[in-house]
Order: sequence, then C-alpha cells, then structure tokens
Amino acid sequence: MTRPTTSPLIPGGAALGCLLLAGAALAGWWLHLPLLIGADSGRPQMYPATALGFVCTAGALLLQLRTQGAALHAGRVLALALLVFSLGAALMRGAGWAPPPLSLGIGASANAWSLPAPLTAGLFVVLGASLVLVGARRSVAIAQALAAGLLLFALLTLAGFAAEDTVLYQLLPGRGTSLRTALGFVLASVAVLALRPERGLMVALASDNPSSRTLRRLLGPLVLTPILLGMVATWAVRTADAGIDLTTMIWLFVWGLLVILIAVVWRLAYQLYRQDLTRSLAERERNEALAALRLADERKNEFLAMLAHELRNPLAPISTAAELLKSVYASDPAQVRRTSEIIGRQVNHMVHLVDDLLDVSRVTRGIIELERQAVDLRQTVTAALEQAQPLMQMKRQRLRTELPESKVLVEGDPKRLIQVLANLLGNAAKYTPEEGSVLLAVRTHADQAQLVVQDDGIGIAPELLPDVFGLFTQARRTPDRAEGGLGLGLALVKNLVELHGGRVEAASDGPGHGSTFTVTLPRLTVEPPPPPPLSPLQAPPALRRGSADDVLVVDDNQDAAASLALLLDAEGYRVQVEHAPAPALQRVLAQPPGACILDIGLPDMDGRELARRIRAGLKQETPLLIALTGYGSDADRALALDAGFDHYLVKPADMRQLAALLDGVQASPG
Repeated sequence: MTRPTTSPLIPGGAALGCLLLAGAALAGWWLHLPLLIGADSGRPQMYPATALGFVCTAGALLLQLRTQGAALHAGRVLALALLVFSLGAALMRGAGWAPPPLSLGIGASANAWSLPAPLTAGLFVVLGASLVLVGARRSVAIAQALAAGLLLFALLTLAGFAAEDTVLYQLLPGRGTSLRTALGFVLASVAVLALRPERGLMVALASDNPSSRTLRRLLGPLVLTPILLGMVATWAVRTADAGIDLTTMIWLFVWGLLVILIAVVWRLAYQLYRQDLTRSLAERERNEALAALRLADERKNEFLAMLAHELRNPLAPISTAAELLKSVYASDPAQVRRTSEIIGRQVNHMVHLVDDLLDVSRVTRGIIELERQAVDLRQTVTAALEQAQPLMQMKRQRLRTELPESKVLVEGDPKRLIQVLANLLGNAAKYTPEEGSVLLAVRTHADQAQLVVQDDGIGIAPELLPDVFGLFTQARRTPDRAEGGLGLGLALVKNLVELHGGRVEAASDGPGHGSTFTVTLPRLTVEPPPPPPLSPLQAPPALRRGSADDVLVVDDNQDAAASLALLLDAEGYRVQVEHAPAPALQRVLAQPPGACILDIGLPDMDGRELARRIRAGLKQETPLLIALTGYGSDADRALALDAGFDHYLVKPADMRQLAALLDGVQASPG
C-alpha cells in the first residue's frame, strides 16, 4: 500500500480562488463598485480587512505548498501573522474598542477601515490556527479537524444564501457573513485539508488503496444527497403554505445530518485504512521474511557445498595413506612414519572443522559457559601467536606486535579469548599474500582494552562489511579458498566477544587495501585476588589400578575400539575390548580393571548408566572411569560427570592426555 503524496493542484487552486475573491473585494472598495463587495443586494459585505485576511491566507497556503526551505518558513510566519491579526480583531470586537485608525462600524456605518464582523473574526481565528498547526507534523490532525469544522459552518452559511434564509447567514441585522466571505472560507478550509493529505485525518481518504478510492467516489453523493433533500423539503413547505417558514429548521437538520454522514464516512475510511495498512505491513514483513529465508537457504546450500569440499580435502590423503600402508610402504618404517604424520595432520584438520561447527552451535544457542577470571591480554597474545605463527611462517609473512609494558587486565575465559585472537590472526594470515605484513596491537582507552589485528591483504568490499560477521558469509564469498575453513571463524569471534560484554568491528578501505579488526573489551583496573589452590580432595583422581595395567575399552564401533586398543597396547597396557554394555558390566564386576574407557552412545544401556552401575557395584573399588565420546557439549560433559565419570574426553582422543590420565598424572579433563 502506498501513502498519498502531496499534490499542489487542489490546495494551490483553492488558494488562488481565495486570492481572486479578496482581490475583487479590494478592487470594489477602491473603485467604489458595490457589485464587487455585495453592497448592491443589501446583504452583508466583505470588508477590506476581511479581504486582506484572505490575501494573507492565500499567501500562507501557496508558500506552505513547499515541504521545506525558506518558502515554507515564510508561509508559517504569514500564518502566524494571520492568527495574531484575527485574535486581535476578535478581542477588539468583544471589548467594543479599537484604535483610532480602525472603525467598529457595522452595516450602514461601516467604512473601508472597519474590522471584520464578530463572527468573521472568530472564523479567521479558527482558520489562522489551522494554518499554523498544519505546519507541524504532530498537529496536522488537529489542523485538519479545525478546517473540517470551518468548512461545514461555511457550507451552512452558503445554504442560507441558497435558501434565502437570513437566519443562517445573518444572526443579527448587519452582523452576518457575506456570500464572498463564506466562499473564501470554503476555499481556504478545502486548501488546508488538501495541503498535507499524507498525514493526519486526510490520509484515510487520500491514500491509494482500493477502500479509500471507493469511499472518495461515494463521498460526493453522500454530501449532495442531504443538500438536495433540504432544497426539496424547503420548496415543498413553501409551496404548501407560504405563511409557514421552516427553512431554518430544515437546513439545520440537513447540516446536522451532513455532519453525521461525514463523520461516519471518515470513521469507516479510517478503519479500512488501518486494516489495509496492517495488511500491507504484514505482507511486507512476510515478503522480507521470505527474502531472508531464501538468502539463508542459499547460504546454507553454499555452506553445505563448502563443508563437503572441506571434509573431502582431508579424507582424500587419509584414504590414500591407508592404501599405501596396506601395500607399498608397509615394510618401510620411515615411509610408515611419514604416512602416519599425514594422517595425523588431516585428522587434526577435521577435528578443527568439527570443533568450529560445535562452538558456533553452542554459542548461538546460548549454552556455552565462560570460566571467568582476570586475564592479561599480553599473555593471550603470546598463546594465540603460538597457534597462528606456523601459517604465517609458511607464507613468509611479517608480524609486528605493539604491546604495552604493564598488564592489561580483562575479565573473561582465557581459552575463549585465545580462540578469538587466534581466529582473527588466522583470518589475517589466510587473506594476506605471501611476504605480506600483519600488525597485532594491544591498546587501552580509559576503561576499555582493545585487541587490533591489521593486515595489508585482499581487503573487504564495502557491500560485504555489514555481513562479515554473519554465518556462512565467508563461505559464500570465497568458495575456492586454498587455505580451507568453513567461514565460521568471524561469526564465532563476534559471539564470543559479545559473551564477554565487548564488541568487535571490521574496517576496510575496499578490495586490495587490507582489513582491520578491533575487539573492544571492558578493562579491569584492579587485579582480583588469585583463586585458592586446590585441596587434595579437589585434585583429579589418579589411576586406581584394580588389576595392574588392565584397561577395558567399551565401544560399539568396532573399528574405533580396535584402533584404540592397538594404541594402548603399544603403550604397554593390557587391553580388553567389549562392544556391548551388558557383557562389559559383567566383566568389570567379575574382575575389575585399572581403568574403563567407555563410549556414551552405547546400545540398550548408554555409557552414563553403565558408569552408574559399575560405581554402584564396586563402590570404593571402582576403577578409573573415562568417558570417550563424540558428544562434546558442556551439558553432556556435566551429565557424564554427574553419572560418576572421573574424566570426559571427546573423540578423537589426544593419546598424550589419555596416557597421562592412565598413568595417574593430575591432568585436567579434555
């Protein structure tokens, strides 16, 4: 639905009509022509002051046709002058006093300096107020209501002239409203109503929706029908009995009926307009939602294609390496070691991809919990550089750091802050060419701390800057990146920074001009006391060997269980394997091992229930229980620890960490 636009045709034409009427009256007084001022009929005349009031009205209307600029300001000043003039005239009429240059003469005693009649002065007050108020957005409806009332009263006066009923246009002898004055008020009020049709009361009738167009077509017949009925009733009464004069009562009834009809029509128009507006807004919101869904679906499809591409990249060398181990390189220890390193690197790459997906999912769903403590951003920089430097060294990029000499403390999760900075550094390294430069700076501003990562790489196009932190935006933007990744890093950075109460901003002068990412965090000005050391009861439990170095592996994935058993066997452990929870429980209760490595997603009885039963059956003799699963959320970790597990590891396990746990080293869970 489109709102009506301001058209100068109706208000401009009505204003010019006012100007012509006023000009004719002034010419009549100047040239002494009674016909031009209505003096020839003996009816009320338009005084020069009234004509000047309409000249001022026409000028204010024509100037306010402009929606801005000096002309609009001048129109408002002229409208204010009209209001002041009409108020002064009304007050002088009410007090019965005027300055010597002015005359209060009425009727036969009137002259060229006479003020407007009392009723005319009052109508000018209403007109001046509507012209002043129509210039302010919030008061347009009030101005239009005043103009509508003025229009109806002026129409009643015209009806009195048409029906030759002096009561309707001349309340007291010599104190009425002239025909020209009534026409002037009709034109002026119509102009005010049409001046701002896109606002206020008129928007319901002037809009371009079907209901408004229909009501505009019906408005003419609805207004004319009561008037025609009044004329017919007047003629019928006068024809039936010339001695009965019911003209005044008939036209007052017609006027009242007209007011009611106009109010009903406007109310109906406004309700229909609101319904159309609501429907239009709902349709626009639906269209925007559909467009957003289409864009999200497009990005999702592109992301899935990128995900498939990124997963195939490491799978290809893993598959090739497995074939080589089965044939050519099986008897060559050096080649076996080299092939194993290839597999290890590609598995680590896949683990990073899955971790990024899980992290984004946790953060966007709000299920991640931060381990808050005082963090020195200088230490964060050191840890993040250890992760990003291999890629930078491979591309021979120059890294510059700007670090303050004193501590820069913030409250946050150190691991997550390292992840934020490592992602930004990795992003800069990926999109900066070989032998390019990257700047990493830590800066302070009052109660804020900033991490700044600046590069001279490929830059960001202006149209992409607003979406650079959105999910899948990078995957859609660079589907052929040689460096890999899913394009989730910046989305994860934004969410993690906001969880810390900060913000992250991206800036770029365009393609080829590099990029700057700035992370702003609340700064701690006072270092909090260090946490108390762990008591012996809080220390992670060591390996409780029930039977020497026996380890039981329980996993329904036979390949996963067999490969883990081979690795543990190579480390010197005696390993037993079960693929179902029931026989595993029987084996543990019959001959407790030193440790149990349990999968969570077991058939019939999950790993948590198996751990509960083991702990219930063995009590103090319970072996070390380690969960090794593909479920990596904080909620899954908490449920497993509540079920009785001592440690929680996510597949694929880090063998060094697992060996440390089995050897009784006090290592934290992974």
